Amino acid sequence: MKNYSILLLLSLIFVSANSCKKEKTICGQLDMLVLTKINYLDEDGKDLIFGDHPSYPAEDLKIYQILPNGQKLEVYFSINRNQKFIAVNIDRSETGAFYIELKPDLIDKITFRNEADKSHPCGGLILKELKQNDIAGQYDEKAQVWIFTK
Repeated sequence: MKNYSILLLLSLIFVSANSCKKEKTICGQLDMLVLTKINYLDEDGKDLIFGDHPSYPAEDLKIYQILPNGQKLEVYFSINRNQKFIAVNIDRSETGAFYIELKPDLIDKITFRNEADKSHPCGGLILKELKQNDIAGQYDEKAQVWIFTK
């Protein structure tokens, strides 16, 4: 019984000592994409996607990339009607482009620039710039949504 108590005490000391070591962060592949939130407004601030009579209804939008061989690759996106944005998952790369088809004859080329997030131990990326047909989008800090004007 005495040996058991000593063994238990030594085990507790060992576990306590190891728990004081600096924690290592294990990085996975969870942040393979960068999420961006987008909305379109007209010059007067009228919502063109989520308004009462939208010019470009969210359910009609198509978002895709064009691969080097010219093939279109659909880009995953979701629609948030409550907060009025479309959430687009873009590639985890420093720069890139994708296309938003508002109507069959109205397509915007969206280019982006990401930067490394130095505060993230696994080297995550932060979207720093989003352009619509070479015109910088406006970032709404409060809503955390990129606004494009049509």
